[in-house]
Amino acid sequence: MSSYVDCLASCGCISLINKPTRFSKNSKPSLLDHIYTNICDEKRIINSGITIFDISDHLPIFVNFNLHHPTHQNSKPKFRCMKQFDPTIFVSDLSLKLINLNPEADDVNTLSDKFVKIFNDTLDTHAPYRYASTKEQRSFNKPWLTKGILISTAKKNTLYRKQLTTNNPNIIRKYKTYRNKLSHLKEISKQKYYKQAFQKCHHDIKKHGSLSMKC
Repeated sequence: MSSYVDCLASCGCISLINKPTRFSKNSKPSLLDHIYTNICDEKRIINSGITIFDISDHLPIFVNFNLHHPTHQNSKPKFRCMKQFDPTIFVSDLSLKLINLNPEADDVNTLSDKFVKIFNDTLDTHAPYRYASTKEQRSFNKPWLTKGILISTAKKNTLYRKQLTTNNPNIIRKYKTYRNKLSHLKEISKQKYYKQAFQKCHHDIKKHGSLSMKC
């Protein structure tokens, strides 16, 4: 039984039923009915419990989830813009703002919260978030497309436009050769990416299944 519970816990699952659900005259009350979930957000779990009903010698159990997902006006991924980021200036600015922190005035938890806030506020100033472009979003959906492959793809597109405007067999042959080599390279990169991804999550059944759906 302990290995079963440990297996569920390793997948991030928690038990929602923690009281006996079966009562017998010849044995002690026992907890034989279970509901496990990996949803840890209390706002999404409305309630759970045991119903008193004589449908069988096991009491019915239930859980109510809030499965409504609010729509976001802008669902584009965001990341920090590092074009104007200067590590030296950032560290200097952060050091000035940390001078007011007094390690002896607050407990370690309060002090840590203040440090994180100052750090993030300073980082937001020097490297603000921005929304990903349409082109960048496409690369997020195919993470195996490395920077080198994207550069090669741009070169292939240039060769394609060039061969459309000419009947030169050498240019057409060059384009087809480059296109075939690039397709082979992308396939190798994709296989390598998923091989490494599966190796990292071979103990996580949920992530493993999610990756299998994307392949």
